[in-house]
Amino acid sequence: MAQAKYVYKDLLERQIRVTNLVGYVIVAFFGVVYLVSKFALKLDHPLINITAAFLLASLVNLLLYKVHKKIYITYRFIMIMTFLVILVLSWYTGGLRSPAIFILAAIPVAAFSTSKKQGAAWSAIVFIAAILTLLSEDSLPDSIIPPSGELRFTSIIILFTFGVIVLLSYLVNESSFSTHRKLDRDRKQLEEKSVRLENLTTLLNYSNDLMCIIDQNTLHIHDLNPVFKLHLGYELSEVRDVSLLKFVKPDSQASSLEGELKAMDDDQVLEFTCTMLSKSNAETVFHWVAIAKNEKIHASARMNIC
Repeated sequence: MAQAKYVYKDLLERQIRVTNLVGYVIVAFFGVVYLVSKFALKLDHPLINITAAFLLASLVNLLLYKVHKKIYITYRFIMIMTFLVILVLSWYTGGLRSPAIFILAAIPVAAFSTSKKQGAAWSAIVFIAAILTLLSEDSLPDSIIPPSGELRFTSIIILFTFGVIVLLSYLVNESSFSTHRKLDRDRKQLEEKSVRLENLTTLLNYSNDLMCIIDQNTLHIHDLNPVFKLHLGYELSEVRDVSLLKFVKPDSQASSLEGELKAMDDDQVLEFTCTMLSKSNAETVFHWVAIAKNEKIHASARMNIC
């Protein structure tokens, strides 16, 4: 479960990074287009005002993420607004003959960088938009790009599309590599922990000391090592979920044991000596060391050799 949450967090961070970076790249590109068209070329066309509105809305959307912290809202707005403004741009620059239509190919790429579902959805949307543009070719306005500027316009569009796709590919590849590297590191750490756990299990099983984990409220033994059978003759199933006091001789040494164990605070260590009764009623004196943690008592005992 912890691994799944870790991977999910990494994927979320990747989506946030891709969304913000691509969003600002789009704003920068269309900002340059707007400034050149409005002030350098002195163009006066509805497309200029549409671009200005798109820039303002996109910039506000990116800045609002710092307030609401919901990346899916920022992501969807960027995708929808970018799709619409590119579609309108293609309508005013030649329809399917416009190189701007090829920018739409970058939208599914950006969508697939977040999820397979988003990528499939936007692929279908772009495909339908291209078909509708083809069917309405005769009703589209004439291109605002003069013949002398078509090559320059096409070059700008190609460079922009190429740059966005390269940027997306780099970010996805970098994030995927980072994710795999983290997963590989986690796998190695898990293998190391498994080896250490196996070594500790072997150590506990072959130790000559009694070792057990006891519920502090009931003093029932939850788990134990096989030494109980070696020293006391009990099968593990006969000891598990049975009170520790059942195996302690009720003498003066054990009279206050129950209260002392139940009253232990977390991380408190208690040492005591008591006589343990084997399955054959033989008596053996053991010296115990117990520590309480999270309503559990971790205890070990060694035969008291006089």
